[in-house]
Formats: sequence, C-alpha cells, structure tokens
Amino acid sequence: MKRLLTLLLLSVGLTAHAQWYSGTSPKTGLVLCIHLTDSSAEIYSPMQSSNPIPVSHWSLDGNNLSIECKTIGLKINLTRKDNTFAGYWKQAFLKEDVTFYPTDTIFQLRRPQTPQPPYRFDEETVTTDYTDSQGNKVHLEGTLSYPKGGSSYPTLILVSGSGQQNRDEEIMQHKPFLVLADYLASRGIAVLRYDDRGMGASTGPTDSADTRLFAEDAEAMLNALKGNPHVAPNHLGIGGHSEGGAIAPIVASRNKDVKFVVMLAGQGCTGRDVMLQQNEAIYRAAGLSDTLLDIRMACMRELFNIPPGSSQKAYKTVIERHTASLTKKQVDSIGFGRGAAASCKQQMDMPWMQHFLALDPAEYLPRVKCPMLAINGDRDCQVLAKPNLQRIKALCPHADCRTLPGLNHLFQHSTTGSPDEYILIEESFAPEALKLLADWILKIKN
Repeated sequence: MKRLLTLLLLSVGLTAHAQWYSGTSPKTGLVLCIHLTDSSAEIYSPMQSSNPIPVSHWSLDGNNLSIECKTIGLKINLTRKDNTFAGYWKQAFLKEDVTFYPTDTIFQLRRPQTPQPPYRFDEETVTTDYTDSQGNKVHLEGTLSYPKGGSSYPTLILVSGSGQQNRDEEIMQHKPFLVLADYLASRGIAVLRYDDRGMGASTGPTDSADTRLFAEDAEAMLNALKGNPHVAPNHLGIGGHSEGGAIAPIVASRNKDVKFVVMLAGQGCTGRDVMLQQNEAIYRAAGLSDTLLDIRMACMRELFNIPPGSSQKAYKTVIERHTASLTKKQVDSIGFGRGAAASCKQQMDMPWMQHFLALDPAEYLPRVKCPMLAINGDRDCQVLAKPNLQRIKALCPHADCRTLPGLNHLFQHSTTGSPDEYILIEESFAPEALKLLADWILKIKN
C-alpha cells in the first residue's frame, strides 16, 4: 500500500542566464529545486517524474518571483535576497515556508540497484485480452525476463501493490520489480511483470475495480504464459507485493496451474484491521504522543463504520466529536485538519476501499495447497509483520513465514519504517530479501 504524495520537489527550467537553486521542505525533509532565467519558466518534480508540470502563470518582478500551476493547485511566492530566494509554496491545504540556495544543477535521486541496459537477461513482451466478470474489456501487457542462453525456467509472476502501478512497480524512481527481475534472472529464474490496467500499455476501467478484479487480471496473465517455451509449467508461481500479496494466494486458491506462492508484505488480517494497524504504526513512527494516537485511532474506528454513500456531515460530526478538546495544531497533527471530512468521504465511497476493508484472507488462504513463502520487514508500517504473519500461519499452516530485521514495507533498510523515508533511501530492495526469495524458489523446484 502506498500513500499518495503531494508535490515533493520543484524546479524551474529556463533558457538564458540559467541558475539552479535548491532548498529543503521543512515538513518532509525533502529537497526542492528552482532553475531561473528572465525569459521563460518550467516546473519539474524530479522525484516523481521527468516530465515538466504545466505552468499557468509566472512572473519575476524585481526580486519577487511568483509561479502558479493550476493543474495541481500549486502557488509559489518568493523574494530574492542576495543569492537566495525565500518565501512559501502552497498546494491545496498545505502551506510552508521554504528557502532556495544556488546550486549547479537539478537534484538527482540515486537508485544504484536499478539495472541499466544492456541487461544481463533476455526479455519478450507478453499480452492478453479478456473480458472481466463485470463485462469490461481489458488489455494487459508485460515483460517476461529470463536468463540468457537456455530453454525453460522456474517462473514468478509479480503483482503490484495498491494504486495503479507500471510493470516495474515504480514508486519515487525506485523500480523494485525490475530489480527483482534482474536478480532472479541471474539465479536462473524467469519473471513476468506487467502494467496494471490503466497504466503503461495496459488498458481497462479502474473506477469500479477492486481486489477481486485485479486478481482476475493476474490470472489472465498467468493463462497468457501457458505454452511459453521459456516457462517451466511445473514450476510456475505467482507472487505479489502488498495488495499483490493478497492477490497471489487468491489466484492460487482456485487455479491448480499455480505451483508456488510468494507474499511480499501481504496481508493475513482483514483489510479493516490492516488499515487500523497501518494508521497506528505510521503516526507512532512520526512521533505522535500516546494520548493523541488514542484519539486518532478511536476516530478512525468510528469513521470505518460509517456506511458508504453517507453525507460529508456524517464524517465531519465524528471528527469534531473526537477532536473538540484539541488545539488546531493537535488536530492537524493527527490528520483531521481542514478538508479531512471531505477526504474521508471520498476515500470511503470508493468501491476499492469498501471491498478492501471487508477482505478477509480466511476466505482463501486455507485453500492454498501449494508451497507458500510469506515475508515482511519488521519495520513495515503499512502491513505489520507480526499480526499479519501470525494470521497467515494460522490460516495456512504449511506457509513458510519469515520476518526480516530492519526492513520497511518496500524491503529497504530503514530507520523508522515510515513511508516518509521511502524516497530518501537509495536502496530499492534489500540484498538479503532478494537472496531469500531466489533460494526458496529454487529449493521448491519440482
């Protein structure tokens, strides 16, 4: 599960007399950048995309610089003093002071594990077209990577986490599925990774899609591999990360072609419990006091019980009752500031959210009969290792459940496990987790 982020990094690119500036967001600790001349302006968010963000208006009046991007609701107002620009940037309900200092170039994220072409594996495109159970026509496309110079191999299909992801499960310029494909190929294992519907080369509606439909997509890609000469049919498995870690055993519980399952930070508890566990862990990692944390959790439990389709007032009433005795700063610190009621209603009305909250692995994990590996990092704040692995083991006693020390939800070595760290960590996938996965797959070879 991945939290949606607001604008994290800025730059303004111009033509003549160009000068880069960089600063740090006080609230997130993330780097901001500006590139300035007197002729034109572009804005980028390099931590999120290499494409420019459309600028609707900009001006440099003496020492006063203002920039507006209406498509994302961003406004920047700065004043130059000596060699620096200081002021604020605002997006939606977020506003913070920021100072920019001269630098030589735009900020670059380092992702040293990301493989670069020419790759040490061969690959081919795999596609499928099918009609899902809602009657939607879906086209899925992915990449099958396999070791050079051989015939058929043990094969792992990778399913991404929640939110629409490309075939590399790219997030903040990390490409964990590409890293996995490269490493597993070096160990003699093929990997199929694919674009989620609505992403990259894959198409299909997403507004009404939930975990059940995404499981149908994964099974369609499994079927597309049948007869592929590079795939050993008696050693074909499916694995997933986060929500994908729930989808993999769903498919295995009903399809005998699946010979093994890998759950990477997959859930064993109900969706509702996972969301509550996640909320508590993330706010605790952020340093919230026990008193304020108890208030947030009590409020969240009640918000989850509001029927979908209820009015925004219903959410506002619950939030105001739980936060009535708090200061504005305290209300903001527990995530229930201005706009919270509208945001809660929007999320709770989503078909995906309603299905996920009700999702119970007890409905499918006991039916998984093939070998299964379930691993979590002990600093995972999004799918907590202890309660989820314990329930996976209880529901599927033959599962091999492992907790890896020091790793977060993305299987990075981390300090707190908070999602705020993901973008700042250079590592994309811990080497010990890669080795464990490959060793296990090769060990259960039929």
